[in-house]
Amino acid sequence: MNDGERGTSDGERGTSDGVTTLYVRFLLPPMHEALLPQLVALLGEFTPQVEALPPDAALVDVRGARRYFGRSAVGLAALIRVRALALYGVECAIGAGPGPMLARMAARG
Repeated sequence: MNDGERGTSDGERGTSDGVTTLYVRFLLPPMHEALLPQLVALLGEFTPQVEALPPDAALVDVRGARRYFGRSAVGLAALIRVRALALYGVECAIGAGPGPMLARMAARG
């Protein structure tokens, strides 16, 4: 099995690394917290398993999305980051892990 099949080199194809959760923190400009529902809806385009964490974050379960989109969690995170910036002008910090706690820690690091 090469790196591309495991999804470690290009963030594509592999889904066997155990990463199932993304913690997405939107870097919203001051007074723009009202964008959170729209940004959570953006995440809902990838999976229905989204938990909003006001005022500026969300947890996303990407197990099904990884299979559906044929991307690793890292590949999905890159796609989310690009769409949030292109559609809403919002940067985001995204951490990936096997559960919510590690995903949050990864987003801070």
